[in-house]
Amino acid sequence: MKKSLLGGMAAVPLLAMTAFGSGYGNAATNPALGSPFQAISQGSPSGCGTNLAAPQIAAAVKQLPPYANGWAWSTDPATFYGNYNPCATLSVALISVEGATGSSPWRALLFHQGNYVGPATSKAYGFTSLNTARTTDDTVVLNYKTPGACNACPPAAVNSVRYQWQGDHATRLDPLPSN
Repeated sequence: MKKSLLGGMAAVPLLAMTAFGSGYGNAATNPALGSPFQAISQGSPSGCGTNLAAPQIAAAVKQLPPYANGWAWSTDPATFYGNYNPCATLSVALISVEGATGSSPWRALLFHQGNYVGPATSKAYGFTSLNTARTTDDTVVLNYKTPGACNACPPAAVNSVRYQWQGDHATRLDPLPSN
């Protein structure tokens, strides 16, 4: 029986996911971010490793309803961020809308061993990134940033939220930001 991470500290069976994004650029264009993103890679010969071009991500994106006003979610792997790995206990892919700008909404798609288990939240958040320093094989940590005085400025605040695989589902361990 599926349970949802949407709207609370509920659990959801995770099948596979690794998408995420930063609402205001990447490390190459915004030095304030440091290096929170992993680039698309081919993975190892065994099929393991980060691969943001995996067909599982594209299939998961197609399941999402459009964002407000009918904006479509991007299906271009070059715009994805995350650590999607078909061999990881829990991974994420961050996607944004087509034609995204610095403050555009991002969806974090969670995956368990390559299988999509659902979005991390019930709504999209701008200024979202993967905290690679705190993410482990079974725990994904997302940073939700409160915009600063401008989109290119450092964030006013950062809320880190942990998502952990627990046997047969993912659980959000921390509260979401209030914005």
